[in-house]
Amino acid sequence: MADEISTLDGFIADRIGFDLPPWPGGWPGEIEAALLDAVFSIQARYGSENSGVRAVVKKWKSRSGHGERADDLAALAAVAPTKLAEIVQNNAKASGRLKAEIVVDAATKLCKAGLQHAEDLDNSDAQRKAYLAVKGCGPVTWAYFGMLLGRPDVKADTWILRFVKAALGQTVSPSDAREIIVAIARERGVDATKLDHAIWKYARSSL
Repeated sequence: MADEISTLDGFIADRIGFDLPPWPGGWPGEIEAALLDAVFSIQARYGSENSGVRAVVKKWKSRSGHGERADDLAALAAVAPTKLAEIVQNNAKASGRLKAEIVVDAATKLCKAGLQHAEDLDNSDAQRKAYLAVKGCGPVTWAYFGMLLGRPDVKADTWILRFVKAALGQTVSPSDAREIIVAIARERGVDATKLDHAIWKYARSSL
């Protein structure tokens, strides 16, 4: 993989550079918002504050009786999927299920695995397996979930994979793309999440 790392590193240096701007996303300290964002972002436009994924999070946080800080997965685990879809006004599906159902299922399993608040995230095997046990949840959104909570990582989505293919001249798996970019971030001493965003932004506009 050393050759792939070197080649992609050079491609990034040529097309983007490593003077990376801040990542504009994230929900540090707000695990409910992070889980909603991670799941509702699947094959969806992120949108503005009042549309897309951002609107989902905003509507959940502004529901009656809920404070500004959304950091207790038990709150999501306790709501019926159809009710959640009604609150966020979004009936989108993934893997043949309402995304709201995926969120409730994931919240329930993560709570049982000891991940209820943002500070509980330790990326343990138990937490990761609990998330991946939910139909509709995969390793890409697990990485993104951690990123949204402030853990540097790479979400190897379609645009990231397209960029890596352009650099290497071949298709690689999401796990390999993530590993290569994380390695480059480590060697360059930059934040993996910021590098991920810079690549994603470039790919969206130029590839």
